[in-house]
Amino acid sequence: MPTYDNAYAALMETLEALEIVDSHEHLPSEAARVAQTPDFSLFFSHYCYSDLLSAGMPKADARRFIFDSASSVEEKWALVSPYYSAIADGSYARAAHLAMERFYGISRLESLADAEALTRAIRANNTPGLYRRVLKEACRIRLSLNFGNLDDDPEFFAPVIFVNPVVETQPAAFEALEAHSGVPCTSLDRYIEALRGLLRSYHARGMKGLKHSLAYMRDLHFAPVTHADAEAMFNRLTEEGYGWRDAVLGYQERRPLQDYLVHRLCEIAAELDVPFVMHTGMQAHDRHRADDARPGHLWNLPLRFTATRFVLLHAGFPWLEDAAMLAKQYPNVYLDLAWVHLMSPEIAVRELRAIVDLVPMNKVIGFGGDYCVVEKIYGHLILARRNLARVFAEKVAAGDLTLPRAEAWLRAMLRENPAHLYAV
Repeated sequence: MPTYDNAYAALMETLEALEIVDSHEHLPSEAARVAQTPDFSLFFSHYCYSDLLSAGMPKADARRFIFDSASSVEEKWALVSPYYSAIADGSYARAAHLAMERFYGISRLESLADAEALTRAIRANNTPGLYRRVLKEACRIRLSLNFGNLDDDPEFFAPVIFVNPVVETQPAAFEALEAHSGVPCTSLDRYIEALRGLLRSYHARGMKGLKHSLAYMRDLHFAPVTHADAEAMFNRLTEEGYGWRDAVLGYQERRPLQDYLVHRLCEIAAELDVPFVMHTGMQAHDRHRADDARPGHLWNLPLRFTATRFVLLHAGFPWLEDAAMLAKQYPNVYLDLAWVHLMSPEIAVRELRAIVDLVPMNKVIGFGGDYCVVEKIYGHLILARRNLARVFAEKVAAGDLTLPRAEAWLRAMLRENPAHLYAV
């Protein structure tokens, strides 16, 4: 039986050689990225921004640091330096530091001079071919599921489309549905038929799944609602504002209509044979109601819509055991560990041990970077490889798995399962 150290080394070798499918990204096109003039704050955007707010950085200063292209590197360093040491050892910053070191030779920021050096290095590398250098060469990612855009470069991405606007009956949804169908969406039935037609057209153009992130706005229990009740509420929207005035009905007042539309989207996902991806668990940034995103709220959907495949994004972190029980009990529920390795490697390792015990091997997706900055995917992937090697080396050393079985789990989680689930 291999020792832990021997198993860890063998599994890391497997992981480093493995070409993977990345289940979740939010990347702009390479053309949009290289058109920017980024500075060192790029590496502390997105999730590190959340940690800066948590550490007490005023939101106005944090927004200026991340988003104000007119501010100089010196001004940005003055804004962030009082808070940098407070977040520098967290896993969000750890992934950023790993990527900084890999691509730009700077492992931490100790001074303005480091911030200036990192800025120069980022700009020098911000050229066509950046995505190939990072995604293909450094990360060995065959393909990433990118969330939001049908027009992404198919060399790197396959699209998954957000459905929040149609569930929330936003004005943009009415515009898109009517533009595609050519028919005013003046009734609920017309709205749903236009939605079905639009998503069919997206599927024909390569759409690989649907996603909603409604847990940022409400809880995840979507109750059965009769057509008559949903229609009455839809009629109020169209009669009182035709979808153009967001305040016609309050957000919570529209909840039954949202519930009804989510149920119809479950049916459409099954018709198109694409997975329905749902944000579960911790929300990004600050001041959210975390309990809204508990995966257990979703139990009635896989029970009611047995032909629909449901992907619990982020595996319900920190309620991973709740999500794992759903995946164990329902054949049509899958766990996606996107973002999980980054939120807390320690929690990820602890829960991975239980997931391997609980959930069949073909239902766990092992990595999604969940970033809008391409270089940072590498740092997250390093954390994920370490977590996976650690968990499976423990199980090999304990005699629970053979080394070949551990390697089979890695191939399944990182390549075979997402490729099969999304038909890529």
